[in-house]
Amino acid sequence: MSWKCLFGLQTILLLVLLIVCGWIAFRYVELKTRLGLANGQTEIFEDMRQQALGAETSKAASCLRYTVNYYPPGTKQVPGTTLNRIVERQRAVVVADIIAHLRAKSGRDLGNDPEAWIQAYSTTP
Repeated sequence: MSWKCLFGLQTILLLVLLIVCGWIAFRYVELKTRLGLANGQTEIFEDMRQQALGAETSKAASCLRYTVNYYPPGTKQVPGTTLNRIVERQRAVVVADIIAHLRAKSGRDLGNDPEAWIQAYSTTP
């Protein structure tokens, strides 16, 4: 093999390596961004839980509304991904906790559908 052929082969391999490294770097930045978004979402959910558990029914119902409507599934996270499942699992836990609080505060049982509780007790539109 001549040195020109070897040089051409090395150049092609270098280009392929640069493309692969660029793709990996892009995916890493994308993952870090999505992790940051997921962290922000779950922090908001936790904040809503804390506010609701220390509040009367109307404020708790408003926190429930915010939790349910805050970036609905598939808006900040890619549907079906692990991060999306983590965020939605956390949302479901917080919604259940707020409903349990509303049930205890009100002495009523409107079921597990958050919309029924929001309609019954929320004073904010």
